[in-house]
Amino acid sequence: MKIAIDCRSVFPGRGGIGRYAENLGKRLPEMEREQEYIILTTERQKEKICGRQNAQQWPFACGMIDAFWEQMKLPGILEENEIGLYHNPCFSLPIAREKTKLIATIHDVVFRERADLVEARLCEYLDRWTEVACKVADRIITVSEYSKRQVIKYYGVEDSKIEVIYNGIENKFQKADKYEQERVKKLYGLKDFVLYLGAMEPKKNLDCLLDAMRIVKEKFPECQVAIAGGKGPQEYDIKKAIRIRRLENTAVVTGYVDEKDVTALLSAARVFVYPSVYEGFGFPPLEAMACETATIVSDATSLPEVVGEGAWIVGKEDREGMAKAIERLLSDREEARAYSIKGKQRSRLFTWEKCIKKTWELYKKVI
Repeated sequence: MKIAIDCRSVFPGRGGIGRYAENLGKRLPEMEREQEYIILTTERQKEKICGRQNAQQWPFACGMIDAFWEQMKLPGILEENEIGLYHNPCFSLPIAREKTKLIATIHDVVFRERADLVEARLCEYLDRWTEVACKVADRIITVSEYSKRQVIKYYGVEDSKIEVIYNGIENKFQKADKYEQERVKKLYGLKDFVLYLGAMEPKKNLDCLLDAMRIVKEKFPECQVAIAGGKGPQEYDIKKAIRIRRLENTAVVTGYVDEKDVTALLSAARVFVYPSVYEGFGFPPLEAMACETATIVSDATSLPEVVGEGAWIVGKEDREGMAKAIERLLSDREEARAYSIKGKQRSRLFTWEKCIKKTWELYKKVI
């Protein structure tokens, strides 16, 4: 029997969903070497996701989000190639099918719960096809208990149909040595700094962080805030936000950070802050914690569930509370050290090995 894993979300500059799909496509064939896998990709993905002989990679002229291909082309591909199980790590599933079993991973339902944070047409698209997936799927995976509750609430899915399987983080996320830290600080013009790493979009709540840094600046005038990451799906003018708060001499916008520099940047930060108002999981805080950097997150959605006691949790709109947390971790190195220890311990609970093993166990139940 063949298993197809849809990796159309894997491409250069991919986000969290793409990283999740890539790990499924790479690690499942490595773990179950007797099982035949088909890795579906777009033509943008030039490199092989998995080099094992039991994994074939099939590129298609389609997009990551492509309803026509999913509903008109994909069913024929599944039937003609006798695919026993199809797993889409990115929400949607084909309505028409013959014998193929279907699994979808629904990472969050921000488009239903907080439609104000998503562009209107994308919101409508995701809501429509998530509803379809909930109806036709044999099983659904969510990446947090929070997301599971929201899928049940908004789409009426039975509890027993949903499996919570947490994401993992890469083993490379460990504290970088001093040489690497200094190299990356020099690269981006940083000295003593607080860090945000993630997409530039409204739901990341960067206004709250910038407002907090205006307060922090009074006690720590030399401390910088580095805003790192590429553009998100929704427009957010970070430079304007910095300018109206007169933080031009405090804030450094790095843009997209090369993967080879991410671990060093996380390690070099005095404090990592993730003020997001909506996450289905949230990779960056765990990665910062794995690099032994004291971390602050908002109390929104899945974040408290994921970070546990390994990070300082503040109200998602509490600018003063966020400022106090940053100031405390900057001034009290013992407290910062305590959070770095707790954070590292917490991050070790989230491995791709666990994720892949639980995913394979679910596959066996469905098959």
